[in-house]
Amino acid sequence: MLKKNKLIALLLSSVMAAGAVTACSPATPSETAVSSETTETSQTEPEVTETTAVPDDLEGYKELDVADVSDKDDGKIVIYSYNSEFVGLAEKYAGITGDDYSFVQVQDSDDYQEKLDEVLSSGEDAPDIFVCDASYAKKYLDSGYVLAINELGIDYSECTDMFDYTLRFASDSDSVIRGLSWKACPCGVFYERSVAEKYLGTSDPEELAASFDSWDSIMESAKKVNTGSDGSVKLISGYTELYNAFLASRSSAWTVNGKLNIDPGVEKLFDYAKKLYDEELTFNDERWTGAWWDRMSDRSVVSFWGSLQFARYQMDLNPGEGTTVNPTSGDWGLTSAPVSYYNGGCWVMVSKYCTRKAAAADIIRAVCLNEDNLRDMVNRGEFVNSISLMTEASQDDKFCLEWLGGQNPYAILLESALNADASTAMAGEGSFEVAFNAVIGAYCEGAFDSVKEAEDAFKEQLTEDGLI
Repeated sequence: MLKKNKLIALLLSSVMAAGAVTACSPATPSETAVSSETTETSQTEPEVTETTAVPDDLEGYKELDVADVSDKDDGKIVIYSYNSEFVGLAEKYAGITGDDYSFVQVQDSDDYQEKLDEVLSSGEDAPDIFVCDASYAKKYLDSGYVLAINELGIDYSECTDMFDYTLRFASDSDSVIRGLSWKACPCGVFYERSVAEKYLGTSDPEELAASFDSWDSIMESAKKVNTGSDGSVKLISGYTELYNAFLASRSSAWTVNGKLNIDPGVEKLFDYAKKLYDEELTFNDERWTGAWWDRMSDRSVVSFWGSLQFARYQMDLNPGEGTTVNPTSGDWGLTSAPVSYYNGGCWVMVSKYCTRKAAAADIIRAVCLNEDNLRDMVNRGEFVNSISLMTEASQDDKFCLEWLGGQNPYAILLESALNADASTAMAGEGSFEVAFNAVIGAYCEGAFDSVKEAEDAFKEQLTEDGLI
């Protein structure tokens, strides 16, 4: 038992360190970011369905009386965030300057939450507006410290063009929307074309989709790549590449009525990861580790999974962003994952202490709802939280990106965004995921004799952490 506990502790420490990285968004790109480049190369894209039509109003949400808001004073509006991205957008699109706002930035996610907890509980030095990363945003949406958007004078009819998952994520337990986001982070499978061509027989995104269209297909593709390369190349770097997609397979949250609930869709990951491990179908790298980063540029792994933002900044595929460009840039493509899912994102909220509700609403509208401003963001490479604009982009040849081999990625990502589901997201989600990943890693390495024993250890860890 001592051996198992030690192994779990080591794995948990490793995964928690990785989680500290994922909780922080990448550095904000320069305001002079290069617009999407065009190319003569064309790719066949999946057909966008008619589900892109914008509804007249939002269904499935509780709407409060829309307030007629005003400002109680003309002092500086106070903004808290973990990076400067939102403030930069507010300056650009809402026209605010340093004379209009006071900005508090705390980059470390744990320190930031500690600061927010302190000021929101006391009310002293509390922000008017604050921004939260996806890994901990839910913690505040049901805290009682965040105003509903209706209390800022924002009607739900203004939000009908937003992707439903972003609104569902930003809703409290009564389905009242309390936060908005200007961007979405739908995911797909980024693959290196030359490597896929060599070991899977095609580099075409539409044809290659068959290699990733189910968990069984992915397992068979992993075997094919491993055999064809004599083990020198893998389909994925490690099982953790699949983790967020597996989470999207679930239909229920980590807890139900206060008790731990391991959804069957997630439970399958135990044996799936173990098979990958036992048959040496991956390099057993964890996301966000050095070996994982290195394999993005050494052509030893076919695919990495994530959002457009992930490909641009974590994989360093986009030239002109002020970072060292991955030497394999241009040799990559995007195909669909077996499930629609999102990973990451950020949400803007207004605290109950806000004395400048009208100003806060104006800023949020300018950044999250104004069509012209969102269109400008699209032209700068952002996947924005607008169904209509991303539908347009998916059909526009100017978004055939040179760093993606001339492919327009938006049709694939649009489908993922339209079908992504945030209904199971809950406060403390990140902590559950860290503990679960650690236990799966231990299970793969033989620390447990059964899935049941691993799940018991997971429950014990959550109990110790005070999560259940």
